Amino acid sequence: MPRCLTLIGLFLSVLVTAQPLAKDKDLKKVMLLPDKEAIKSRIKFLADDKLVGRKPGMPGYQMAVDYAIEQLKSLGVQPKGDEGYLQKVVLRTGKVDSLQSAFFWNDTQLRLGKDIAVMPDMNNATNAGEADVVFIGLGISAPHLGHDDLAGIDVKGKIVLMTTGVPDKFPASERAHFNSMVTRADMAAARGAIGAIALVGEPAFKQASDGAYKGSRGIVNKTGRVSARSVATHSNLKFYAVGNLTSFGAILKNIKPGEMVARVKANAATRYTDLVSYNIIGWIEGSDAKLKEEFVVHTAHLDHIGKGAPVKGDSIYNGAHDNASGVACVLEIAKLYKKSKLKRSVLIALVTAEEMGLLGSSYLAANPPIDKKKIVANINTDMPTLIAPLLSIEPLGAKHSSLMKEVTRAAQYLNLEVQEDHIPDQVRFVRSDQYSFIREGIPALAIKYGLKTNDPSLDLKKLIDDWTKEHYHKPSDEYREESFNFDAAITYVKLNYLIGYMVANTKARPVWNTGDFFGETFGGN
Repeated sequence: MPRCLTLIGLFLSVLVTAQPLAKDKDLKKVMLLPDKEAIKSRIKFLADDKLVGRKPGMPGYQMAVDYAIEQLKSLGVQPKGDEGYLQKVVLRTGKVDSLQSAFFWNDTQLRLGKDIAVMPDMNNATNAGEADVVFIGLGISAPHLGHDDLAGIDVKGKIVLMTTGVPDKFPASERAHFNSMVTRADMAAARGAIGAIALVGEPAFKQASDGAYKGSRGIVNKTGRVSARSVATHSNLKFYAVGNLTSFGAILKNIKPGEMVARVKANAATRYTDLVSYNIIGWIEGSDAKLKEEFVVHTAHLDHIGKGAPVKGDSIYNGAHDNASGVACVLEIAKLYKKSKLKRSVLIALVTAEEMGLLGSSYLAANPPIDKKKIVANINTDMPTLIAPLLSIEPLGAKHSSLMKEVTRAAQYLNLEVQEDHIPDQVRFVRSDQYSFIREGIPALAIKYGLKTNDPSLDLKKLIDDWTKEHYHKPSDEYREESFNFDAAITYVKLNYLIGYMVANTKARPVWNTGDFFGETFGGN
């Protein structure tokens, strides 16, 4: 078929499938409901100095919890937590006691925090191991992408030594996934490795060292064991360490994958502190006798990072855009659902400890207050960056499942252009709460700003980049009305609502695309 006829056919197909939205009179009424003033007032409260940056475990976070519950009650959203709206999440911080720990490379004792950082073991206060070390290159096994560092290498009972990085040929989402040391540890442990050492450059080593000796975090599951998106909690690894590439550089010059490079003996003593935080969960019941047992889940993280290093005399990291704006939008989305006719039910979840490593969403996705198999999709809202007219979107994660169909229809209804992720190297796909649901096999997405603008003088990429550089995770991310585009907020609310509305009212549940890597890896395709 000629290309022009193919495009016409596709256009007509999309037009036909989109017509029910345009003819939905009840939907038209609901789409008039989003309220700028309600969104403003929520952001203003959650980003106020009196909440001191909403750090989990601190009084300011509890103020945010109480406010969120009050808002859900006022909207008529029913509780769905373990106790009312609350789902308790126990957060554990583990710190390596360097005085009681040691690491020997052959017969040489390495300097903790200088040459090597032994990471805390969140499940064992004392842990020791001794084994041969085998080099496995990047440590990535991805045969479907023509790359397998582990092929033909026996790692059983050994410690694997890995360098960082991902092949450039990998697609953006897979690159983000394999960039995670959790992924690499999973692959090595599945083949019988008992430990792992990752070699990283100086900035990453300092960050890892800070995590080891100042505190790494995980969540205590109902079994009493700790899990998190961290190799420090991998139950099949005796230990995990990060090596300073500067100290190990000479070793890498002369070794090839599969070679034994040393024998390591190490022990780590870990000290724990636990604190209790909360996810806030409500629900809106569907009306279909069968489908109401299934759920569309909307999430936004309620926490931020509290107090930190002062910048221009200000030490409160308010998190107005990150993520008071996301919470404000999800609460407004809940209001629209309450005025809608739904077949499936909707779960509204405001989660804790995203800034600590997606911990609250990891706990929720693994331990939902409903049968996990009944969750059909997750739509996450994290820092929409509402600073300019919203004319295009980048739906992170949607292309891996049939959710792209709902995204396309919703975008068309609102006259929004759908674009590809313009900064795939920043691996945003795995850096927010939707990824916790992906890892549980649930199709998920998060909507980010696209770069379309109708103003020739506006470089939207530069505007977003400049805002990120100046305000992201800084005290200056605070509420100032002029720093928000509230027309964009209304469009953003409508878009996310529409996507969920269609999922809730479509008989077929979302499915992973045939052959999709994430569907195959986590979804059981």
